[in-house]
Amino acid sequence: MIKFKGWMLSWVLRLQRMTWRVHIEGRENLDRLYADEKRFLLCFWHGKYVPIFPLLEGCKACVVSSRSVRGSVIAEIGRNFGYQSTQMPDRPSRDSLRLMREVLSEARAWGIAVDGPLGPRGRVKSGVIRMASALEFDLLPVSLDSRRKMVFNRRWDRMEIPLPFTTVCLVFGEPIKVPPELRFGQVKNLADKLAEAISQLDAKTENMVRENLPQKECLKDFH
Repeated sequence: MIKFKGWMLSWVLRLQRMTWRVHIEGRENLDRLYADEKRFLLCFWHGKYVPIFPLLEGCKACVVSSRSVRGSVIAEIGRNFGYQSTQMPDRPSRDSLRLMREVLSEARAWGIAVDGPLGPRGRVKSGVIRMASALEFDLLPVSLDSRRKMVFNRRWDRMEIPLPFTTVCLVFGEPIKVPPELRFGQVKNLADKLAEAISQLDAKTENMVRENLPQKECLKDFH
């Protein structure tokens, strides 16, 4: 049943993606990390993750989700879009970092909802910074918005899904370096810096979808 749900949802998203007018900014930041063979975390809010699957289809990345029924469906959707998928416990544990090292030792790019899987919304988990430091990953903030969308206001993350035939704007920020040795206070400072960067991208994409982007600037194909 989980495999079927993942397959069905991935095709719904793929069909929706075919109708979107996609405008992208900051793509060079993503391309540079791949070209330089840097290891990085693609960092976004939990409420924004769904459209990222089809928008980045074809990129080599690993999707991290929780060990739950919902996380299993997310992992299956990721596999259907060609990403690696791995599942971790909902709550941090002593074994979390060891599991990450074992499962993701070969991965260069991960996609992760930095306030997930359980919130609070818009607050970067300290574990993201500690893992990036321990595994020598940069942080690449990203956000998106769409002109017409469904918003699930009763969910903690206020999940957003673009409607068909709408404009979707995706913006990558500048990579953030994480030192291998974290001093006192650096975890909070880096978490705040990442949250601020994603929030600025939220505001930018919101303004972009409000503008009447000319058709010639709306790219149908990401790759």
